[in-house]
Amino acid sequence: MRVTREQRFLLQQLWQHGAQSRSDLHELTGVGPNRVGALASALIEHGVVRACEARPSGGGRPRVPLEIDPGQRHMIGLTIWPGAVGVARINLQGHLVGKPLARFVSGSPARLVKAAAGLLGKRIGPGAMGIGVSVPGFHDSKSRRVLSGPIASGQAAVGLSPIYEVAGELPVVIENDMHALAARWQLTHRADTEHDVLLVNIGDGALGAAVLIGGRPNRGCVSSANELGHMRYFADTERCYCGQAGCLERIFSSEYLRQIEGAGASLGAAGRGTEEGSRSMSGVRPSVSGVLMERLMAYRVGDESLEAIVDYLSNGIANVVNFIRPHRLVLVSELIRSPGACDRLTQSIRSLMLGELVDRVRFDLWDQPVAHQAETAGWLALAGLYCDGWYGG
Repeated sequence: MRVTREQRFLLQQLWQHGAQSRSDLHELTGVGPNRVGALASALIEHGVVRACEARPSGGGRPRVPLEIDPGQRHMIGLTIWPGAVGVARINLQGHLVGKPLARFVSGSPARLVKAAAGLLGKRIGPGAMGIGVSVPGFHDSKSRRVLSGPIASGQAAVGLSPIYEVAGELPVVIENDMHALAARWQLTHRADTEHDVLLVNIGDGALGAAVLIGGRPNRGCVSSANELGHMRYFADTERCYCGQAGCLERIFSSEYLRQIEGAGASLGAAGRGTEEGSRSMSGVRPSVSGVLMERLMAYRVGDESLEAIVDYLSNGIANVVNFIRPHRLVLVSELIRSPGACDRLTQSIRSLMLGELVDRVRFDLWDQPVAHQAETAGWLALAGLYCDGWYGG
Protein backbone atom coordinates (compact mmCIF):
# COMPACT_ATOMS: atom_id res chain seq x y z
CA MET A 1 0.00 0.00 0.00
CA ARG A 2 1.26 3.47 -0.92
CA VAL A 3 -0.18 6.10 1.39
CA THR A 4 -1.71 9.15 -0.30
CA ARG A 5 -1.00 12.67 0.86
CA GLU A 6 -4.52 12.95 2.30
CA GLN A 7 -4.07 9.74 4.25
CA ARG A 8 -0.70 10.93 5.49
CA PHE A 9 -2.36 14.09 6.78
CA LEU A 10 -4.65 11.97 8.97
CA LEU A 11 -1.79 9.75 10.11
CA GLN A 12 0.19 12.84 11.15
CA GLN A 13 -2.62 13.75 13.55
CA LEU A 14 -2.79 10.25 15.01
CA TRP A 15 1.00 10.20 15.48
CA GLN A 16 1.11 13.65 17.06
CA HIS A 17 -2.03 13.46 19.21
CA GLY A 18 -2.69 9.76 19.80
CA ALA A 19 -6.08 8.08 19.35
CA GLN A 20 -8.72 10.34 17.77
CA SER A 21 -12.26 9.76 16.60
CA ARG A 22 -13.34 10.54 13.04
CA SER A 23 -15.03 13.65 14.41
CA ASP A 24 -11.79 14.66 16.16
CA LEU A 25 -9.86 14.18 12.92
CA HIS A 26 -12.37 16.36 11.09
CA GLU A 27 -11.84 19.13 13.63
CA LEU A 28 -8.03 18.78 13.61
CA THR A 29 -7.63 18.71 9.83
CA GLY A 30 -10.59 20.64 8.46
CA VAL A 31 -11.23 17.77 6.05
CA GLY A 32 -14.94 17.08 5.56
CA PRO A 33 -16.52 14.37 7.75
CA ASN A 34 -17.44 12.11 4.84
CA ARG A 35 -13.95 12.35 3.36
CA VAL A 36 -12.37 11.64 6.76
CA GLY A 37 -14.56 8.58 7.05
CA ALA A 38 -13.51 7.31 3.62
CA LEU A 39 -9.81 7.89 4.28
CA ALA A 40 -10.00 6.23 7.68
CA SER A 41 -11.83 3.21 6.27
CA ALA A 42 -9.10 2.67 3.67
CA LEU A 43 -6.39 2.88 6.35
CA ILE A 44 -8.27 0.40 8.53
CA GLU A 45 -8.75 -1.96 5.60
CA HIS A 46 -5.00 -1.98 4.92
CA GLY A 47 -4.04 -2.58 8.57
CA VAL A 48 -2.49 0.85 9.13
CA VAL A 49 -5.11 2.11 11.57
CA ARG A 50 -7.42 0.26 13.95
CA ALA A 51 -10.58 1.13 15.86
CA CYS A 52 -10.42 1.25 19.67
CA GLU A 53 -13.14 0.70 22.21
CA ALA A 54 -15.98 3.22 21.85
CA ARG A 55 -16.17 6.06 24.35
CA PRO A 56 -19.22 8.06 25.53
CA SER A 57 -19.89 11.17 23.46
CA GLY A 58 -22.17 13.06 25.87
CA GLY A 59 -25.17 12.41 23.69
CA GLY A 60 -25.82 10.64 20.44
CA ARG A 61 -23.71 7.81 19.08
CA PRO A 62 -20.54 6.88 21.03
CA ARG A 63 -17.31 8.05 19.41
CA VAL A 64 -14.94 5.32 18.24
CA PRO A 65 -11.29 6.41 18.57
CA LEU A 66 -8.85 5.38 15.87
CA GLU A 67 -5.16 4.73 16.48
CA ILE A 68 -2.12 3.60 14.53
CA ASP A 69 -2.20 -0.19 14.40
CA PRO A 70 1.00 -1.67 15.91
CA GLY A 71 0.33 -5.25 14.88
CA GLN A 72 -0.46 -5.74 11.22
CA ARG A 73 2.06 -3.69 9.24
CA HIS A 74 5.74 -2.83 9.68
CA MET A 75 8.71 -1.04 8.17
CA ILE A 76 12.12 -2.49 7.33
CA GLY A 77 15.38 -0.77 8.21
CA LEU A 78 18.60 -1.61 6.37
CA THR A 79 22.01 -0.20 7.27
CA ILE A 80 25.26 -0.47 5.33
CA TRP A 81 28.66 0.24 6.87
CA PRO A 82 32.19 -0.62 5.76
CA GLY A 83 32.47 -4.35 6.31
CA ALA A 84 29.01 -4.79 7.84
CA VAL A 85 25.30 -4.78 7.00
CA GLY A 86 22.21 -5.11 9.16
CA VAL A 87 18.43 -5.33 8.86
CA ALA A 88 15.57 -4.89 11.33
CA ARG A 89 11.80 -4.49 11.40
CA ILE A 90 9.83 -1.92 13.39
CA ASN A 91 6.08 -1.60 13.70
CA LEU A 92 4.15 1.52 12.81
CA GLN A 93 4.47 2.81 16.38
CA GLY A 94 8.28 2.55 16.20
CA HIS A 95 8.81 -0.60 18.27
CA LEU A 96 11.28 -3.30 17.24
CA VAL A 97 9.69 -6.43 15.80
CA GLY A 98 11.71 -9.62 16.21
CA LYS A 99 15.47 -9.75 16.34
CA PRO A 100 17.68 -7.66 14.05
CA LEU A 101 20.02 -9.48 11.69
CA ALA A 102 23.60 -8.39 11.10
CA ARG A 103 26.49 -9.71 9.05
CA PHE A 104 30.14 -8.81 8.61
CA VAL A 105 31.19 -8.75 4.95
CA SER A 106 34.70 -8.62 3.54
CA GLY A 107 35.65 -7.70 0.02
CA SER A 108 34.56 -5.06 -2.47
CA PRO A 109 31.81 -2.44 -1.97
CA ALA A 110 29.74 -4.24 -4.61
CA ARG A 111 29.90 -7.39 -2.49
CA LEU A 112 28.76 -5.37 0.52
CA VAL A 113 25.71 -4.07 -1.36
CA LYS A 114 24.92 -7.56 -2.61
CA ALA A 115 25.04 -8.88 0.96
CA ALA A 116 22.75 -6.05 2.10
CA ALA A 117 20.26 -6.90 -0.64
CA GLY A 118 20.36 -10.56 0.37
CA LEU A 119 19.74 -9.70 4.01
CA LEU A 120 16.89 -7.41 3.01
CA GLY A 121 15.28 -10.21 1.02
CA LYS A 122 15.11 -12.33 4.18
CA ARG A 123 13.02 -9.69 5.94
CA ILE A 124 10.59 -8.70 3.17
CA GLY A 125 7.25 -10.40 3.54
CA PRO A 126 3.55 -9.78 4.11
CA GLY A 127 2.93 -6.67 6.16
CA ALA A 128 5.95 -4.69 4.94
CA MET A 129 5.01 -1.13 3.97
CA GLY A 130 8.32 0.52 3.22
CA ILE A 131 12.09 0.35 3.52
CA GLY A 132 14.51 2.81 5.08
CA VAL A 133 18.18 2.50 4.12
CA SER A 134 20.97 4.36 5.92
CA VAL A 135 24.30 4.79 4.15
CA PRO A 136 27.14 7.05 5.35
CA GLY A 137 28.62 9.60 2.99
CA PHE A 138 27.22 11.16 -0.18
CA HIS A 139 24.77 9.42 -2.50
CA ASP A 140 22.65 10.22 -5.52
CA SER A 141 19.14 8.80 -5.23
CA LYS A 142 18.39 9.41 -8.90
CA SER A 143 21.30 7.34 -10.16
CA ARG A 144 21.04 5.03 -7.12
CA ARG A 145 24.73 5.26 -6.30
CA VAL A 146 26.91 6.03 -3.29
CA LEU A 147 29.23 8.75 -4.59
CA SER A 148 31.76 8.89 -1.75
CA GLY A 149 32.19 7.98 1.89
CA PRO A 150 33.50 5.14 4.05
CA ILE A 151 31.85 2.52 1.83
CA ALA A 152 33.32 3.81 -1.42
CA SER A 153 36.62 4.54 0.35
CA GLY A 154 38.20 6.40 -2.55
CA GLN A 155 36.91 3.98 -5.16
CA ALA A 156 34.40 4.61 -7.93
CA ALA A 157 30.74 5.24 -7.08
CA VAL A 158 28.95 2.20 -5.66
CA GLY A 159 25.68 1.13 -7.26
CA LEU A 160 22.66 0.42 -5.03
CA SER A 161 20.43 -1.10 -7.71
CA PRO A 162 20.42 -4.60 -6.08
CA ILE A 163 18.59 -3.11 -3.08
CA TYR A 164 15.89 -1.56 -5.26
CA GLU A 165 15.51 -4.81 -7.19
CA VAL A 166 14.84 -6.74 -3.99
CA ALA A 167 12.50 -4.00 -2.72
CA GLY A 168 10.29 -4.37 -5.78
CA GLU A 169 7.17 -2.20 -5.42
CA LEU A 170 7.89 -1.22 -1.82
CA PRO A 171 8.76 2.48 -1.42
CA VAL A 172 12.40 3.07 -0.43
CA VAL A 173 13.96 5.99 1.47
CA ILE A 174 17.76 6.07 1.22
CA GLU A 175 19.46 8.67 3.38
CA ASN A 176 22.66 9.35 5.25
CA ASP A 177 22.84 7.65 8.66
CA MET A 178 22.60 11.04 10.36
CA HIS A 179 19.32 11.80 8.65
CA ALA A 180 18.06 8.46 9.94
CA LEU A 181 18.94 9.55 13.47
CA ALA A 182 17.28 12.92 12.86
CA ALA A 183 14.12 11.21 11.63
CA ARG A 184 14.04 9.15 14.80
CA TRP A 185 14.49 12.23 16.98
CA GLN A 186 11.82 14.21 15.15
CA LEU A 187 9.22 11.47 15.42
CA THR A 188 9.96 10.34 18.98
CA HIS A 189 9.91 13.95 20.21
CA ARG A 190 6.81 14.90 18.21
CA ALA A 191 8.87 17.90 17.14
CA ASP A 192 7.33 20.98 15.55
CA THR A 193 8.09 20.56 11.86
CA GLU A 194 7.99 24.33 11.37
CA HIS A 195 11.25 24.52 13.33
CA ASP A 196 14.57 24.07 11.54
CA VAL A 197 16.76 21.61 13.44
CA LEU A 198 20.51 20.99 13.56
CA LEU A 199 21.22 17.60 15.11
CA VAL A 200 24.80 16.73 16.04
CA ASN A 201 25.91 13.23 17.01
CA ILE A 202 29.11 13.18 19.08
CA GLY A 203 31.24 10.06 19.45
CA ASP A 204 34.90 9.16 19.81
CA GLY A 205 36.36 9.68 16.35
CA ALA A 206 32.87 9.86 14.83
CA LEU A 207 31.05 13.17 14.42
CA GLY A 208 28.02 13.77 12.28
CA ALA A 209 25.27 16.31 11.83
CA ALA A 210 21.93 16.52 10.06
CA VAL A 211 19.79 19.49 9.13
CA LEU A 212 15.99 19.33 8.99
CA ILE A 213 14.33 22.27 7.23
CA GLY A 214 10.59 22.40 7.86
CA GLY A 215 10.68 18.79 9.01
CA ARG A 216 12.43 17.59 5.85
CA PRO A 217 16.06 16.52 5.32
CA ASN A 218 18.24 19.19 3.74
CA ARG A 219 19.62 17.23 0.79
CA GLY A 220 21.36 19.92 -1.21
CA CYS A 221 22.88 19.16 -4.61
CA VAL A 222 23.55 15.58 -3.50
CA SER A 223 21.95 13.61 -0.70
CA SER A 224 24.00 13.63 2.46
CA ALA A 225 23.97 14.98 5.99
CA ASN A 226 26.04 17.95 7.11
CA GLU A 227 29.64 16.74 7.03
CA LEU A 228 30.61 18.31 10.36
CA GLY A 229 33.22 15.64 11.00
CA HIS A 230 35.14 16.75 7.90
CA MET A 231 35.40 20.41 8.86
CA ARG A 232 39.18 20.92 8.71
CA TYR A 233 41.52 22.69 11.08
CA PHE A 234 45.26 23.32 11.20
CA ALA A 235 45.83 20.33 13.45
CA ASP A 236 48.34 17.55 12.88
CA THR A 237 46.01 14.56 13.03
CA GLU A 238 45.95 11.13 11.48
CA ARG A 239 44.69 11.12 7.91
CA CYS A 240 40.92 10.75 7.62
CA TYR A 241 39.24 8.28 5.26
CA CYS A 242 38.34 11.34 3.13
CA GLY A 243 42.06 11.66 2.41
CA GLN A 244 42.73 14.79 4.45
CA ALA A 245 44.31 15.51 7.83
CA GLY A 246 42.92 17.94 10.40
CA CYS A 247 39.30 16.74 10.13
CA LEU A 248 37.26 17.56 13.24
CA GLU A 249 36.34 13.93 13.89
CA ARG A 250 40.02 13.02 13.81
CA ILE A 251 40.63 15.76 16.40
CA PHE A 252 37.80 14.57 18.61
CA SER A 253 39.33 11.13 19.07
CA SER A 254 41.36 9.07 21.48
CA GLU A 255 44.13 8.92 18.92
CA TYR A 256 44.54 12.70 18.91
CA LEU A 257 44.37 12.81 22.71
CA ARG A 258 47.22 10.29 22.86
CA GLN A 259 49.14 12.31 20.31
CA ILE A 260 48.96 15.65 22.10
CA GLU A 261 49.75 14.14 25.48
CA GLY A 262 52.56 11.98 24.20
CA ALA A 263 52.53 8.24 23.66
CA GLY A 264 51.26 6.60 26.83
CA ALA A 265 51.54 9.75 28.94
CA SER A 266 48.95 10.04 31.73
CA LEU A 267 46.65 7.55 30.04
CA GLY A 268 47.39 4.57 32.19
CA ALA A 269 46.91 0.89 31.49
CA ALA A 270 43.20 1.29 30.83
CA GLY A 271 43.84 3.51 27.83
CA ARG A 272 46.44 1.16 26.38
CA GLY A 273 44.11 -1.75 26.87
CA THR A 274 41.39 -0.28 24.66
CA GLU A 275 43.68 0.88 21.89
CA GLU A 276 42.79 -1.90 19.48
CA GLY A 277 39.06 -1.23 19.74
CA SER A 278 36.26 -3.71 19.21
CA ARG A 279 33.60 -4.68 16.70
CA SER A 280 30.00 -4.77 17.82
CA MET A 281 27.41 -6.87 16.05
CA SER A 282 24.64 -5.28 18.14
CA GLY A 283 25.11 -1.92 16.48
CA VAL A 284 26.59 -3.14 13.16
CA ARG A 285 28.82 -0.10 12.96
CA PRO A 286 32.38 -1.04 14.00
CA SER A 287 33.33 0.98 17.06
CA VAL A 288 36.53 1.93 18.84
CA SER A 289 36.27 2.07 22.59
CA GLY A 290 38.85 4.72 23.40
CA VAL A 291 39.88 6.76 26.39
CA LEU A 292 38.58 10.13 25.18
CA MET A 293 34.99 9.50 26.21
CA GLU A 294 36.11 7.85 29.44
CA ARG A 295 38.12 10.93 30.34
CA LEU A 296 35.30 13.26 29.35
CA MET A 297 32.80 11.35 31.45
CA ALA A 298 35.03 12.09 34.45
CA TYR A 299 35.85 15.63 33.30
CA ARG A 300 37.25 18.11 35.79
CA VAL A 301 38.09 21.78 35.14
CA GLY A 302 41.76 22.21 34.37
CA ASP A 303 42.29 19.19 32.11
CA GLU A 304 44.03 21.18 29.39
CA SER A 305 44.18 18.39 26.81
CA LEU A 306 40.45 17.69 27.02
CA GLU A 307 39.60 21.38 27.04
CA ALA A 308 41.63 21.93 23.87
CA ILE A 309 39.74 19.13 22.10
CA VAL A 310 36.35 20.34 23.37
CA ASP A 311 37.22 23.85 22.15
CA TYR A 312 37.77 22.53 18.63
CA LEU A 313 34.43 20.71 18.79
CA SER A 314 32.48 23.68 20.15
CA ASN A 315 34.05 25.94 17.53
CA GLY A 316 32.92 23.63 14.73
CA ILE A 317 29.37 23.33 16.08
CA ALA A 318 29.07 27.08 16.72
CA ASN A 319 30.21 27.84 13.16
CA VAL A 320 27.47 25.61 11.77
CA VAL A 321 24.86 27.18 14.08
CA ASN A 322 25.90 30.68 13.03
CA PHE A 323 25.64 29.72 9.37
CA ILE A 324 22.38 27.74 9.46
CA ARG A 325 20.57 29.67 12.23
CA PRO A 326 18.37 26.73 13.34
CA HIS A 327 15.52 27.01 15.82
CA ARG A 328 16.91 24.03 17.72
CA LEU A 329 20.32 22.47 18.25
CA VAL A 330 20.09 18.84 19.32
CA LEU A 331 23.24 17.29 20.83
CA VAL A 332 23.23 13.49 20.80
CA SER A 333 25.91 11.83 22.93
CA GLU A 334 26.62 9.80 26.02
CA LEU A 335 28.44 12.94 27.23
CA ILE A 336 25.04 14.16 28.37
CA ARG A 337 25.47 11.83 31.35
CA SER A 338 28.51 13.87 32.42
CA PRO A 339 27.32 17.26 33.77
CA GLY A 340 30.86 18.66 33.78
CA ALA A 341 31.68 17.82 30.16
CA CYS A 342 28.19 18.69 28.92
CA ASP A 343 28.20 22.10 30.62
CA ARG A 344 31.72 22.82 29.32
CA LEU A 345 30.65 22.00 25.76
CA THR A 346 27.32 23.87 25.74
CA GLN A 347 28.77 26.96 27.41
CA SER A 348 31.64 27.01 24.93
CA ILE A 349 29.24 26.70 21.97
CA ARG A 350 27.10 29.57 23.28
CA SER A 351 30.14 31.78 23.81
CA LEU A 352 31.01 31.42 20.11
CA MET A 353 27.49 31.94 18.73
CA LEU A 354 26.39 35.25 17.28
CA GLY A 355 24.70 37.39 19.92
CA GLU A 356 21.39 37.48 18.02
CA LEU A 357 21.21 33.68 18.17
CA VAL A 358 22.14 32.96 21.78
CA ASP A 359 18.63 33.46 23.17
CA ARG A 360 16.83 32.23 20.08
CA VAL A 361 18.41 28.83 19.45
CA ARG A 362 17.01 26.17 21.77
CA PHE A 363 19.46 23.52 23.01
CA ASP A 364 18.16 19.94 23.34
CA LEU A 365 20.19 17.11 24.85
CA TRP A 366 19.38 13.57 23.74
CA ASP A 367 21.03 10.60 25.39
CA GLN A 368 19.96 8.25 22.64
CA PRO A 369 20.26 4.67 23.96
CA VAL A 370 22.50 2.34 22.01
CA ALA A 371 20.32 0.72 19.38
CA HIS A 372 20.85 -1.40 16.31
CA GLN A 373 21.69 0.92 13.41
CA ALA A 374 19.19 -0.91 11.21
CA GLU A 375 16.44 -0.14 13.71
CA THR A 376 17.22 3.57 13.36
CA ALA A 377 17.21 3.17 9.56
CA GLY A 378 13.63 1.92 9.89
CA TRP A 379 12.64 5.36 11.20
CA LEU A 380 13.43 6.74 7.74
CA ALA A 381 10.54 4.67 6.39
CA LEU A 382 8.33 5.85 9.27
CA ALA A 383 9.23 9.45 8.42
CA GLY A 384 8.12 8.72 4.88
CA LEU A 385 4.78 7.52 6.27
CA TYR A 386 4.08 10.35 8.71
CA CYS A 387 5.94 13.35 7.25
CA ASP A 388 6.08 15.03 3.86
CA GLY A 389 9.27 15.24 1.84
CA TRP A 390 11.10 12.03 2.80
CA TYR A 391 10.17 9.75 -0.10
CA GLY A 392 11.18 10.70 -3.59
CA GLY A 393 14.38 12.53 -2.55
